[in-house]
Amino acid sequence: MVRQPVSWPIPIVARLRCVVSLSIIMSPKRTLLSVLLIGGTVLSITAQNETAIGEWRDHFPYRLAISVAEGGGHVYCASENAIFRYHPPTGEMTRLTKVNALSDVGINGISWNEALGALLVQYNNGNLDLIQGETVHNLGDIKRSNILGDKAVYSAYHLGTSVYLGCGFGIVVVDLAGREVRETWFVGPGGAQVKVDGIVFHNDSIYAATTTGLFVAWRNAPNLAAFSNWYKRTDMPGAMINGPFNAVASFSGKLLLNYRALANNADTLLVLGQDNMFERFTPLYGRQNRGLSVSPNGQFVVIPHEGDIHRYDQDLNEHIFQYGYAGGFCSPRDALHGTAGNMWVADSEFGLVRAEGFDQGQAIAPNGPANASDRRMSLEQGALYVATGTVAGNWTNSFLKNGVHHYVDGEWRTNTRDNTPLMAQGANDFGDAVNDIMAVAVDPEDGNRAFVGSWDDGLIEFRDRAPITIYNHTNSSLQEELNGPPGKVNVAGLSFDRQGNLWITNGLAGLPISVLTKGGTWKSFNPGSVLGGNFLVSDILAASNGIKWVVRPRGFGLLVFDDGGTIEDTSDDQYRVLNNFEGSGGLPSLDVYCVAEDLEGQIWVGTNRGPAVFYTPEGIFGEGGADAQQILIEQDGNIQLLLETEAVSAIAVDGANRKWIATESSGLFLISADGREQIHHFTIQNSPLPSNTIASLAIDKQSGELFVGTDRGIISYRSDATTGVSENECAKVFPNPVRNDYTGPVAITGLVRDSEVRIADMAGNVVYRNTSLGGQAIWNAENMSGERVATGVYLVMVVDRFGNTKCNTKVLVVR
Repeated sequence: MVRQPVSWPIPIVARLRCVVSLSIIMSPKRTLLSVLLIGGTVLSITAQNETAIGEWRDHFPYRLAISVAEGGGHVYCASENAIFRYHPPTGEMTRLTKVNALSDVGINGISWNEALGALLVQYNNGNLDLIQGETVHNLGDIKRSNILGDKAVYSAYHLGTSVYLGCGFGIVVVDLAGREVRETWFVGPGGAQVKVDGIVFHNDSIYAATTTGLFVAWRNAPNLAAFSNWYKRTDMPGAMINGPFNAVASFSGKLLLNYRALANNADTLLVLGQDNMFERFTPLYGRQNRGLSVSPNGQFVVIPHEGDIHRYDQDLNEHIFQYGYAGGFCSPRDALHGTAGNMWVADSEFGLVRAEGFDQGQAIAPNGPANASDRRMSLEQGALYVATGTVAGNWTNSFLKNGVHHYVDGEWRTNTRDNTPLMAQGANDFGDAVNDIMAVAVDPEDGNRAFVGSWDDGLIEFRDRAPITIYNHTNSSLQEELNGPPGKVNVAGLSFDRQGNLWITNGLAGLPISVLTKGGTWKSFNPGSVLGGNFLVSDILAASNGIKWVVRPRGFGLLVFDDGGTIEDTSDDQYRVLNNFEGSGGLPSLDVYCVAEDLEGQIWVGTNRGPAVFYTPEGIFGEGGADAQQILIEQDGNIQLLLETEAVSAIAVDGANRKWIATESSGLFLISADGREQIHHFTIQNSPLPSNTIASLAIDKQSGELFVGTDRGIISYRSDATTGVSENECAKVFPNPVRNDYTGPVAITGLVRDSEVRIADMAGNVVYRNTSLGGQAIWNAENMSGERVATGVYLVMVVDRFGNTKCNTKVLVVR
């Protein structure tokens, strides 16, 4: 895929290589080989079994489809953040995202230009991408314009190599061949801005379906940019003259116009015949019509509704009524008549559907989670689990039923009420589905076992990627919410300690902390009066020294708890509330969002005023206590506090003890182990991140891959640090051999943290030396002068920093 230079800067990683991750349903896996052009440099993209260092890959929900287009022998299906291209004869699918092709996120629709053999991608900020074969051109003129108001592109009508775009302010005419804007038309009265949801040329006129009426102009008028050449049709039946109209089409000599009813989804489809009179199309009266798509040969019009689809012939007789797909219900967002005679449907639950009529259909989509929710993540032993819930600002339920995502061996699954009986029933007294999943924890000793916390239904145990038990007030030490509805059990924090015990926060209960021991017994804990009657608690961290750190939402700081190492004996239990006063925690703010422990046992706390560190957490219960410290850094000659203006939503520690810091509005930071050096700052402007709003992070300790949960879905980045081992193994060199066309880094893994790595030729001459980042060392196949090494076998010699463990291996370089 060649992408022409776009308006945003290139990613921070100077020689970014991108991977297209292919996961195909009902078809064999295939390899995509293409190239990416960024900033004038051609970079190759090759689908591989393993993501290389410095590469991103998406994990978007491709089944949440919103738009479909067909052309060039392929079918394209779009969700809000991504597109996949499907080749019906072979079943091959290709993902198109910001990782490898697109310039933006927030897709509003896609459409095919037959004259150029190109796909047009329309975004909700006015941006456009034109995909021609393996080349992507970005057209950012509307996005960059100084027009105030809604710049989103809502519709596209193609005529030759031109496209007429319906935008939030009017109509923009774009010459796709020259890739330039030709004209802008404000068609409202007096040149007012109006949202245009549909455009069509019909007979000698051009029609614009808008939110305030149907506007018409003679198509050959000398200056359609002059609003005086437009007039509003007022001859519709009833009170429909002021719209809103959301679709218009020219079909078999007739104009079809859909009136979008704002109440009860009761639309009216109007038909303008040869007599120039509008009439109601009674067979669809009262239905919600989501679009009007005329087949390229003009023989059929396809009209998707809220739960089914109609296809009509040229006489507007029903040809096909699609009410489901093989027993499943329809949720179409867009549909068209395919060249092979079937319908292609963008379905918000199934993805792309090849609809064969009546109840027949085949769902097609790349593998991914079922939705984009990702409040918290936990990754151990190669198993990633994702919590999808949320609560309101006052911590009342949002009743989100998005289930649990899990990613194991390269495959995503989501357990929801629709596919899992235990999730459908829930555990509260109302028998409702499981609500607001707020926390997840994978067993560090067993990746096949995980626990999920619900802010309503208690604790759910998963085994082999399926829920097996719900724990609540009837079968555990968890308690019902004080003064809450019957059966309401709130869990928003989970953490395993080093002994294999699972610590649980039980929000708004009289005993707000519980533990499920490794042996299977339960116990709850009473902090007494230290909480002042406020039992709202969320995230929990069981630190390596035995102290538990508990987040108190809504500006109440932290609770720390030490059971003295004996769960059964509560006589030596200690509790303390930490706030923003000196000697009592010294937090930068009482609004605490997350807590993490680094490899030195220091506790990092994320607040709405940046991070702070407890350097001596073991002294937290000492006479003087231990206060958090903010980190002073020098930037542009000024001394300031690290990220002091950022709300830190999540912190993850990599194998080199560096900190990945997620923020609510400024993207993702990687800082050095001591926090004094910024290594990376990824944002939507310089990376494939779909959003600068990040909620959760999780690191694969073995590969160094960082999973990033944003408000637009999950994306991952393979970092250059992994967790160190106890003895140097030199387990793997990737890639090996290093071929001439490979330009990325060579990774040597299986090392003790901070090992010294030397690379020498067969004559014993050292050509490169480095120190491992955690358990991984990086070599760019260059000598210490930055020159590419010659063809040959090179020795890799490793020794840990204490000189205790050593290992040797080899790597072949081919030039």
